[in-house]
Amino acid sequence: MASSGGRRHFGRVDPFCLFMVLPLVVIAGILIWGGLAWVGIVVIVCAAIVVVVDSWTNRPLPFEVPEDDDYDYDPPRTGRRA
Repeated sequence: MASSGGRRHFGRVDPFCLFMVLPLVVIAGILIWGGLAWVGIVVIVCAAIVVVVDSWTNRPLPFEVPEDDDYDYDPPRTGRRA
């Protein structure tokens, strides 16, 4: 749970993110096995950053979106100024 506003900090990881992350992990494994451990670790860290950013961008909204196709919907005010 988030501390203010009830919004979680992270959401679900998009499955399409795996199309980028899994090859990076395989390449990192090959690099580590081939003797370039530091480069492999850097690649693993980059893959982890991609997963964290993807999860952060997919976090749930802090308000409920109406089910109908009301495209003029304004989110409720949170008391903060824009």
